[in-house]
Amino acid sequence: MTNRERTTIRVAAIQIESKNGCLEANLQHAIHLINLAAQKEAKLILLPEFMPTGYIWNASVWDSAEPKEGPTVNWLRENSKRLGVWLGTSFLEAEEEDFFNTFVLTTPDGKEAGRVRKQTPAGFEAYFFRGGTGPHVIETELGKIGVGICYENMLSYIPNMMYKHSVDLLLMPLSAPTPSSNFFFRRKQVEHYHKEIREVPLRAACTLGIPVIMANKSGRWQSPTPTLRFWKQDSSFPGLSAIVDSDGTIKAQLRDEEAVIVDDVTLDLSRKSEEPPKCYGRWAWEGHWTRNLIQITGALGRLNYTFNSGRKKRAREISSAHDRIEK
Repeated sequence: MTNRERTTIRVAAIQIESKNGCLEANLQHAIHLINLAAQKEAKLILLPEFMPTGYIWNASVWDSAEPKEGPTVNWLRENSKRLGVWLGTSFLEAEEEDFFNTFVLTTPDGKEAGRVRKQTPAGFEAYFFRGGTGPHVIETELGKIGVGICYENMLSYIPNMMYKHSVDLLLMPLSAPTPSSNFFFRRKQVEHYHKEIREVPLRAACTLGIPVIMANKSGRWQSPTPTLRFWKQDSSFPGLSAIVDSDGTIKAQLRDEEAVIVDDVTLDLSRKSEEPPKCYGRWAWEGHWTRNLIQITGALGRLNYTFNSGRKKRAREISSAHDRIEK
């Protein structure tokens, strides 16, 4: 934060439909929505997790991977500078033999402010990229900006890290589709899942005393993994993107439509919590009903990822191509 103890920032959350594996088309599609946000004078614009990549649960996701300075980072820089805004999303990054879910924030002058790698892939994600390390905090002229990528916001290390680093504002990019209602995920549980998504930014804002911007996807989602019967082959993203102020006021919230929300939030030192967040072991909040499933599938995914020679080869191909261009 600046030397002032209280400042107001106009922010935006972009709720957008992404097509699986259509990187260039997704980036192009997002331009109209970020233009709308800039026209409404937003200075900080958040896009969902894996906006350019889509959300794919098989090895074809690696075909959408990029080197560290690939199309998504260039797109962020160019559009940040063109609109004079802070702009952020995550993409699938290839580095040496690994893939990462990497969030990048760019500045109004077209430079990279910082990047954060998702530390804990959720369930089946662990089959296709590994967790990164490092603080989820980006130092900017606006203040300390924290980043919690989707599932991470359910885990206790995110609110604890935000508290420890005295973060001024928290970004939550999501790519969270809806499970189908069946013998495993009953209708009540699906409704509870949506309730949890709606409540996460509010809980974080009230716990930490800082503004929270959450951006999830909307539209259809086709899982290309036929064995996952508890997720419909043709499902959807529930959206529910939100802007919550540091006093816990919900300034704006969407349903499932593709749209832009813009509003002012207040960064106020006097609102920040003086007490460390109350957590529940591994979990940031009580009652996270999917915890066992996510942990089991994540453990199996990490094991599969570790010994997947195809993954290593594909990551080397993408990252080495970038290295050759740099030389």
